Amino acid sequence: MHTPHHTARVRVAGPVAEAKRLCGRLTRGGVNAAADDGVARAEVFVAIGLTDLQSVRARAGCLCVVGRPGAPLFAAGADDVVPPGEPEILFRRVRALIERIDLVTKIERLNVRAAAIESGLADAAHDLRSPMQTVIGNTQLLARDEKLSAMHRQMAAAAARQAERAVKLSETILDAARSRDKQPVNAHSLDLGQLVEEAAQRAQALGDAHGVSVTATLPVRSVEFRADEELLSRLLDNLITNAVFASPRGAVVEVSAWRASPRLVRLGVKDSGQGIAPAELPRLAAGLGPGRGLRISRDIAERHGGDMWAESTPGAGTRFIVELPLAPPSLRPRVLLVSDDNRWLREVARTLREDCDVRSTTLSSARLGRRPTDLVLVEAPPRGHARLLAALRAEAQGAQVPVIELPSDLAAARLAKLVHLAV
Repeated sequence: MHTPHHTARVRVAGPVAEAKRLCGRLTRGGVNAAADDGVARAEVFVAIGLTDLQSVRARAGCLCVVGRPGAPLFAAGADDVVPPGEPEILFRRVRALIERIDLVTKIERLNVRAAAIESGLADAAHDLRSPMQTVIGNTQLLARDEKLSAMHRQMAAAAARQAERAVKLSETILDAARSRDKQPVNAHSLDLGQLVEEAAQRAQALGDAHGVSVTATLPVRSVEFRADEELLSRLLDNLITNAVFASPRGAVVEVSAWRASPRLVRLGVKDSGQGIAPAELPRLAAGLGPGRGLRISRDIAERHGGDMWAESTPGAGTRFIVELPLAPPSLRPRVLLVSDDNRWLREVARTLREDCDVRSTTLSSARLGRRPTDLVLVEAPPRGHARLLAALRAEAQGAQVPVIELPSDLAAARLAKLVHLAV
């Protein structure tokens, strides 16, 4: 039966026959799927045989690409890559992505409900303190009143002690509520490979004590991103410690990191244990299992605007994956303006400076250099001067930084909107 396009959770972009075949299989498996129409968005996109992923990437919640080799596809924006000729693997990956989306949605709803309950409990604890202090004061007076019998004074003293316990309990509830208030992430520039390498080195002493090796697999090229080093180190320490304890003597724990897309990086920690049962895996990855380590790790990932999940094969170990944006969402985008027109630079900078960190340069000096940059805006150069931007474009392409050429008369309001869409 044909699935209406507006209900499709999965879109398939590629050769018509292959797209229809996969859509039919997914729909029969309970996942609403439709062929790509070139404009619609979907929670999951599957791209088959495409060389340009940009138009699909912009409309996909998650992008799964069929092709090889994987590295350039990940660099082009893929969230997952499946080798050609493996329909069973592709079907399982798509189902897993849908299940993960459903689980995250459910967790978000539960978190909202839990936050409301915690807030109500904290309010009740706060309001309880004043009347309980009155009870304590009055019962302490009664406990010292010589007009009362000894038994009555003892009963008053006991009441005062119980009231003091209630106040201490309310203080504990309030302290817990305050500790859950999220402070701003103290983000600064970090090297992804160095972060992972240092975490593996810190964990090796623990690994030696348990007869386990801890290795680091670093990105092929240096990747710079912005995050809270202390928090991410704590996240990695938690995941690596769990992996060491889960692995038998003589095993290897692999800590890895890579650039997942133009805007995302990933950290991975894989153990060599017995694996986790499929029914238990989503709960653990969501931080709902026993122990605080995974809950803390998920919290740190989410505070950075990221996510955490796990993959496990019975008898072959478990890998926890943390996905993070190149910068926490609360940070201002960093924009490089390029033009030989000083007036244009001043007007554009004035338009953007309220929401962005802005720096400017001339056409002949235009380079990213070592300065972190999220977006490059270039005033359309005069004819014959476009070659001056060749080095900048090559450098930006390697760093996966968008370069947008703007007409000189672009209205300021439209420009501000464009920047927010781009970054």
